[in-house]
Amino acid sequence: MTYQFNNLQFYYADKLALLLDQVTIEQGKTTALIGANGSGKSTLLNLCAFLESPQYGQLLFMGQPVNQSDLTPYRRRVGFLVQKPFMLRGTVFDNIDLALRIHGKKQRVEKIQRVLQQLDISHCAEQQAKQLSGGELQKAALARMLVLEPEVLLLDEPFSYLDQSSAQSLELFLRLYTQETGKTLVFSTHDRLQGFALADEVLALAQGKRVHSPLINLFSGTVREHVFQSGALRIILPEGVVSGHHASINPQDIVLSVDALVSSMRNCIQGRIVMVAEEGGSILVNVDTGVVFQVLITYQSLHELNIQLGDKIWVNFKSNSVVVF
Repeated sequence: MTYQFNNLQFYYADKLALLLDQVTIEQGKTTALIGANGSGKSTLLNLCAFLESPQYGQLLFMGQPVNQSDLTPYRRRVGFLVQKPFMLRGTVFDNIDLALRIHGKKQRVEKIQRVLQQLDISHCAEQQAKQLSGGELQKAALARMLVLEPEVLLLDEPFSYLDQSSAQSLELFLRLYTQETGKTLVFSTHDRLQGFALADEVLALAQGKRVHSPLINLFSGTVREHVFQSGALRIILPEGVVSGHHASINPQDIVLSVDALVSSMRNCIQGRIVMVAEEGGSILVNVDTGVVFQVLITYQSLHELNIQLGDKIWVNFKSNSVVVF
């Protein structure tokens, strides 16, 4: 494991911002932090970057307790890309070279050329860093971190200010990074579906606490006699669930079918396809059943279903696929 949080509490003044009973971020995996603004995503990233210390609880890094009295050695092992990265005066090459010189690294020119080529921004090497476009600036700041070969890469809302082309390029990088390096990557995103499609693991936060739900297909309502009711929507729940005000269904736990299924899945709702789009290497299908369900399927499933916009389709999922909280 890369990080482990045990009974951790973090406060801003007297306001509780983060409360994690036991959370682990696995080594060599990509983990997405999802949740609304103010849910605790940035606070958790700051703790992972060792920019903040928890007031209560224990933080382990690479299996060892963190010495909260001296965080500098830990910071050197982590690369953290903030939402709006700051670049110094000078060229992109100058910025990356300075980072290498500060850390006493040798063979700087070769390393800079390699990382610029890796991110497909070799043409930006001699450009003034402060004159770059949003996507190029993001990549240049990322190159400045990657060239130092951090053990952990942290990205705070990396898609926020990117155009479509830059966002697609970054998605490709995220999908390949842990596979090619074996290192840990953690990123936050307000786009829950995007995080779910790109990451190996998803950590969902609500009001500073972990919720065991991707927060997609999220509905508000009430539970009565093992049925979750939200307006006209009725979702059958497992018998042990007797209370809650929110229900969520994992988009990968939903099965689409052209005809009504005869199966163990107790929730079967007919709707109409209103959107089909590519999403992080999968296919996103939005189905309007009176409320819109978001469903992630494979390219093969899309081909087998032979569906298109406007077609009627059945949304099917098991009762134990529903998370109520």
